[in-house]
Amino acid sequence: MTLSAVDLDPSLVDTGTYTSRQRRHLIDVSFLISLLALLALMLPAGLVLPQFSDLGRPATLMGLALFMVWVLARAHPRLATRGPQPMRWAVAAYLTSFMISYAAGLYRSMPSIEASGADRAILGCLAFLGPMVAFADGVPNRQRLDAVIQTMVFGAGGMAFIGITQSIVGIDLTVYIKVPGLVNLSNYGGGIPGAESIRSGVASTAAHYIEFGALMAMILPFGVHMARFAEKGLARQTSAVATVLILAAIPMTVSRTGTLALLVTLVVMVPFWSWRMRYNLGLPFLGLMGALAVVRPGLLGSVTGLFSNWGNDPSVQGRKDDYEIVGYFFSQRPWFGRGQGTFIPSVYTFLDNQWLGHVVSGGIVGVATLAGLHLTAIVLAIMAFRRSTKPADRHLCGCLITVQIVAIVVEGTFDALSFTTFVAIVSVVTGCAGALWRLVHPSRQVRTQGPGAVQHDPTSEEFAPTKP
Repeated sequence: MTLSAVDLDPSLVDTGTYTSRQRRHLIDVSFLISLLALLALMLPAGLVLPQFSDLGRPATLMGLALFMVWVLARAHPRLATRGPQPMRWAVAAYLTSFMISYAAGLYRSMPSIEASGADRAILGCLAFLGPMVAFADGVPNRQRLDAVIQTMVFGAGGMAFIGITQSIVGIDLTVYIKVPGLVNLSNYGGGIPGAESIRSGVASTAAHYIEFGALMAMILPFGVHMARFAEKGLARQTSAVATVLILAAIPMTVSRTGTLALLVTLVVMVPFWSWRMRYNLGLPFLGLMGALAVVRPGLLGSVTGLFSNWGNDPSVQGRKDDYEIVGYFFSQRPWFGRGQGTFIPSVYTFLDNQWLGHVVSGGIVGVATLAGLHLTAIVLAIMAFRRSTKPADRHLCGCLITVQIVAIVVEGTFDALSFTTFVAIVSVVTGCAGALWRLVHPSRQVRTQGPGAVQHDPTSEEFAPTKP
């Protein structure tokens, strides 16, 4: 097993001795976040606990549990991770704006249906932020961070395989996925946001083909990363297969959002690739597109038609009409909005734009803090990139920057935070930026996950061992 200096803590035994942080535990934060990602990607979005809304999804409940565990850990002097963590401040700002918006909604005397939506939004917000802070503070070393990324790639590969089977063979494997104790949300008269507007695209285990396409494009860079830099050969090979499946699934969603997300991913990631890597990725990409043209004639034409017929598409016109509605509500409460979760689509209208939804529900402050989460992750990834010397670290930083830019773009094309799978994955990759920033920090005091390092003489913490 490779041991890095960043995986060592100064020891209490004697000056110049170190203890390893690569202790293996059956269940730790990395395991829980990996399980969350796997459940979010592989279980159909409609499977929930009985009598629950989509907040009853196992991945969402795990997100809530991670937030509670993180809060309890912060309150305990021997469990809290010491040292600065900018991601905590970004999360605190977002949560504060969310609560102020909630209070603003209560102040205007909401009807019961809006009050119920506001309560649900609070739980959804905590489930969104839980994996973020748990990942940023709780992952002990780079090896466990890579384990989370690897699991996410494998889960996305399985999700892509289900979508490809739906598209080519016409068999929906999701109907055969049964979990004891979970029921289909539709059995209780519930629904998945936007699930009624399926065109010829496939959704796999996601709630909607738009969400499916966006997720595949966002996880694609991480598939390339693990196919190139995974420690074991078998992991690299299986990651390569998963990456091919992920890429092949994007056109099958027949989604403008998925295609746009793929283009943004390629544009942002290309500077992080060497010419050899661009060549090695470019040829398989062209070959895959040729294979899709043979297996699914007309598929690529349908995808390009989404953009050539842009002006006559009613969904585009509907999105344009949303601006007038948003302007009316924004003029009434511009700073904190009418209350998160209170703009009920069945009462008012669907806003196929997360940024517009935040303008109405959270106002200027809500939009600023949501943007702050993305920008904080980008800045932390850039700082980690500048500090890193290993190609694997620098490439992972590029992936983290790319996924945040893609998220910012696709949140302008659909109400992304209403979809629990999207929420779970964005939370994981945003927290990953905070964790990587910490693990490559030049100060051992900041790198250390756990309180032990703060008990040592700070003047000796920067002495790395001569022979790890």
